[in-house]
Amino acid sequence: MQGDGQPRINLLSYLQEEAAQKRELRQKLIAVVAINIMLVCAAAVSWWSQHQQVIAWEKENQHLQEQVESLRKIAAAIGSSSDQEARELSLRKSWLAKLERERTLDPGQLEEIYALSIPDITISQINMKNSGEITIKGYADNQRDLIAFLERLENEDFVKDISNVASKRNSQTGEISFTLVMAGEMTDR
Repeated sequence: MQGDGQPRINLLSYLQEEAAQKRELRQKLIAVVAINIMLVCAAAVSWWSQHQQVIAWEKENQHLQEQVESLRKIAAAIGSSSDQEARELSLRKSWLAKLERERTLDPGQLEEIYALSIPDITISQINMKNSGEITIKGYADNQRDLIAFLERLENEDFVKDISNVASKRNSQTGEISFTLVMAGEMTDR
């Protein structure tokens, strides 16, 4: 007790506890930022990989079309093509048909999907299959934002049908994680 009659309180333990809580909050914030950066990087790498694959297929397709045209001109000049030329032409046509069947969504359509997402939607992953099926995984602040995002997707020309939507609410953070599967239109090039 001091001379003025007031008891003295030791605040050191409270200050240490407050500093520890601030450190813990800062570490959580850094972890969340790092995870978001990694997710954005993963999405960018996935998009870039798909884009490079499409470019390679387009070049191969163009090269094969040029070869088919060249062979067609040679065959017309000769009048009748030999069995070997006919087999080559048939083989090249089958390659062309195969490449046409393997066509995928245009990378520009992926950019449109990202542009559709509203501020409270985070898209963590987009997977595409050659059949045109697109799977999107992400997070939303609430169900209303998820529904708004789905309505925007349904209005897009390249979306045929949204076949499956699964969502789960995190009871601690209130965040909604979702997975949706939709059928996309193949691009016409």
